[in-house]
Amino acid sequence: MEELAEVVYKVIVVGDAGVGKTSLARRYTTGQFDESYLFTLGVDFFTKQIKLKDDTNIKLVIYDTGGQERFDFIRGLYFEGAAGAIIAYDVTDQQSFDRVDHWMQQVYQRCEGIPLLLVGCKTDLKDQRVVEESEAKTAAKQLKMDFIETSAKDDLHVNDVFESLAKKIYSSYEKSGKPWDRI
Repeated sequence: MEELAEVVYKVIVVGDAGVGKTSLARRYTTGQFDESYLFTLGVDFFTKQIKLKDDTNIKLVIYDTGGQERFDFIRGLYFEGAAGAIIAYDVTDQQSFDRVDHWMQQVYQRCEGIPLLLVGCKTDLKDQRVVEESEAKTAAKQLKMDFIETSAKDDLHVNDVFESLAKKIYSSYEKSGKPWDRI
C-alpha cells in the first residue's frame, strides 16, 4: 500500500511548443516515451509521489502547460499556487532557448520567488544540437536558476529534474517557515 504524501507541491512546466515538456512529464510519471508529437491543449496533469532522503513523502502535481501563444490567456491561471517551475527548452532550437527569459517573466508575474529549474531537452539529438551546454549553464547562472540537460527518449536525467526541484522547493519552505503544502 502506498504511503500518503505528507506534502503536496504543484509544479508547472513551461516553455515553447514542441520543446519536450509533455515527454519529460510523461516519462517521469509513467516511465513511457511516445515518439509522436501531439501538442498540449491548454494543460495536462501528471502526478507522482516521491520520498526524500529524510523520509518525507512528497506528491508532485505536475501541470504541463501548452506552449502555443493561443493559450496565453488561460496559461497564467494554471500558474496560481505553484511551488516550483521547470522552464524547458529544446537543445536543437535556438529560439526556444532565447525565450527562456520570457517564460521566467511569465512565471514570476504569478508566482514570484518560487524555485525555478532550467531544463535543456532532447539531448539525444546530438547531431542537431545548436544550444551548447556551456551557454545554457551561463544563462542559468545569470538568471539564478539551477540547470539540467535531459533526454526523455533515452530516460537521461529525467528523475533528476523533478527530484532536484522537489528538494529545492522543500528546502525553500523549510527555510522560510511557509506552510508545507502548496497546490
